[in-house]
Amino acid sequence: MAPDNPNPIWETALDWLLLIQQHPDDPDLTQRLNDWRASAPQHDAAYRKALKVWRLSGEALSLAQEPTPAPAAPPAPRLAPAPRRSSRRKRSLIGAAVAACAVFMLLPDWPALRADWHSPMAEHRDIILSDGSRVQLDSNSLIDVQFDPQQREVTLLRGQAFFSVKPDATRAFYVKAGSVRVRVTGTEFAVSLNDSNVDVSVQSGTVVVKTPDSSARPEHVLHHGDQLSYRATHQTTRLAQLPDEQIAPWRRWQLVAIDQSVDDVVSHLRRYQPGLIVLTDKALGQRRITAVLNLRDPKRALQAAIAPLGGRVQDSVPYTLIVSAKP
Repeated sequence: MAPDNPNPIWETALDWLLLIQQHPDDPDLTQRLNDWRASAPQHDAAYRKALKVWRLSGEALSLAQEPTPAPAAPPAPRLAPAPRRSSRRKRSLIGAAVAACAVFMLLPDWPALRADWHSPMAEHRDIILSDGSRVQLDSNSLIDVQFDPQQREVTLLRGQAFFSVKPDATRAFYVKAGSVRVRVTGTEFAVSLNDSNVDVSVQSGTVVVKTPDSSARPEHVLHHGDQLSYRATHQTTRLAQLPDEQIAPWRRWQLVAIDQSVDDVVSHLRRYQPGLIVLTDKALGQRRITAVLNLRDPKRALQAAIAPLGGRVQDSVPYTLIVSAKP
C-alpha cells in the first residue's frame, strides 16, 4: 500500500501507472517503464506494489497487462528518462485509490496488501531474494522486502519464516518482526511472530537482536541453538537453548509443544486449518501438554493432543472445529 510518507520513487511509480493506463499499447512507453524498473531494485518494488494494490481495487479492468518484468541483471546501465510528471491532482487521485482500495473489499486481509511474498494456508513457500538469500515461509505467513544500496531489510508481517542469509560486507541484512529487530551477517535462523510476540532461533552463525526492553542490555547476541523469546504484553525477554530438531520444526510439518497450554496449541494450529477453531472451555485451554503434532492434519493433531485431557473436537458446523471438554 502507499507509504505513510510518500517519496519520489513512489510518486514516480504512480506516474508510470497512470501513463500505462492511458497508453496501454505504446511499446516505447512500455520499454521505458521496464528500463526504469531495471535501473534500481526499489523502482521495481514500488511499481509492483502500486500495480498489485491497484488491481485489488477493481481498476485492473482498465489497466493493460503488466509489462514484462525487467531482467534481473540489465545488460547496460541505460537509465530510462523519468515519465512526464502527471499533475499533483492526478497523482493524488491514484495514490488515494491505491491506499483506499481495500475499503471496497469484503473482509480485506490488510497485512497481505503490504506484503511482497505470502504463503497460502497449509502450504510452505521457498523464496530466493535478489541478493541470493533464501527465505522459507510457513503456512499463512507474509513478508515485505525492502532492499537498497545501503541495506537489506525484510519485515515479517505474519507467521513464521526461516532465513538463510547470503553474506554481503557492504550491506547489512535486517529482519523486523513486530518491535524486534534482528541484525544478520551470514547465518541460518528462524523468526516467529504471533500476536506481537516474537521468537528468534539460530541454527547456525550469529545474529544480534534488539528488543524494546533491552535498555540495560542494548543487544542480545545469539549463537547456534540460542532462542530469544520476546513477550510484548509484559515487554520481557527470555533466552533459552534449543536442540536442532526444535528449531523451526514446522519445516518438517511438525508442531513441537513442550509444556504448552491448549490455548497456545490451538493458536498455532489456526495457521494451518481453513475456517475456525473455537475453544469453548476456558479450563481446558489452560491445561498443559507435551506432544509432537502433525501439521498436515490439524484436526487429527488437535484430537490427539486433547484426548488425554478429556477433550474432544467436533466438526458439525461447516468450516468450524469446536474444541470442548467431554460431558
